[in-house]
Amino acid sequence: MRSRIIYIILGLSFYSVKLVYSQDPHFSQFYSAPNILSPSLAGSSGGTRFVANYRNQWPGISKTYQTYAFAADTYLNMYKSGVGVVFVTDKAGTASLNTSYLGLQYSYRVKLGDYWQFVPGMQFTFGQKSLDRSKLIFPDGTGSGSYSGNLEYFSDTRANYLDMASSLFLFSPKFWIGLTADHLLRPSYSFIGERAFMPLKIVNFGGFNFWSERSRRVEQSRTASLCYRFKYQNGFKQLDIGAYWYSRFLEFGVWYRGFPIFKNQNVDNQFLDSDAVVLMVGVERGSFRISYSYDIQLSSLAAYGSGAHEISLMFEMGEIFGCGAKYFDCFAKRTGLRFNKEQPRNLRIF
Repeated sequence: MRSRIIYIILGLSFYSVKLVYSQDPHFSQFYSAPNILSPSLAGSSGGTRFVANYRNQWPGISKTYQTYAFAADTYLNMYKSGVGVVFVTDKAGTASLNTSYLGLQYSYRVKLGDYWQFVPGMQFTFGQKSLDRSKLIFPDGTGSGSYSGNLEYFSDTRANYLDMASSLFLFSPKFWIGLTADHLLRPSYSFIGERAFMPLKIVNFGGFNFWSERSRRVEQSRTASLCYRFKYQNGFKQLDIGAYWYSRFLEFGVWYRGFPIFKNQNVDNQFLDSDAVVLMVGVERGSFRISYSYDIQLSSLAAYGSGAHEISLMFEMGEIFGCGAKYFDCFAKRTGLRFNKEQPRNLRIF
């Protein structure tokens, strides 16, 4: 019975924007999905990069959320620009409710003095939502207890839309902060002939490397960072805050997700205000990096959902087709630094 109630809650959330607490696919390893976090991060590696992400949310409940993402970007050193493409698809529920979009990204780098850089970015998006209404089960209204999957109330099972996002990003070798505004066109989509608009989503993220050590003999470093991400959409607020530690080829992360101080609108606070603790471990060898994270649920869904598993793969290259540079110019070794403890030369936001 409880599982059925959870299914109903999950299903209803897709039919009304007002009831949905997060209209977009979600990744706990948000810095391992840079193109989803902000268009300004297109080309942020300084070279060419390929990223793949997979998330299985609440595996304890059959056929809930599974999200796949693929991205590729490169930095055009001659034009001080980054370009990228990102594809995301999210599958949920027994009715195969799919949300997919393809985004084209552009960013431009402006150097501010010796250490700071400012990067505005834009993304143009084509998206589609679809479902298989034959798999939906509704009471037949006769009181006999029978059910039917044929619901003529649905005018269509596919909804296409165009959208746009913009972003700002400011960083130095030690600090970074960014702001992303998504669904600027407020696209309309509906399966039942109504005008349902995607709510504007605001994402603020940032952090700083509070400790770093680099060997003078070999290109190896150890770094500790604090970072956060704050999201606001349709009255729902979410905060992720945590820390990362990186040494040679290993990295570890732990962070908390929730917003227990303020009450969210349009959602059941017992489910979401204190959501999860996320643990992450990663391995980096040369240009390749793989990381795994697990969401430990803190809400009342913990007994049913079994948390969430997430895997991220990243492959970075230097110049390709004459484009890009290994690192941004402002992260080159500084004159006069003769000791081991110094700022990282490359922008490492996990």
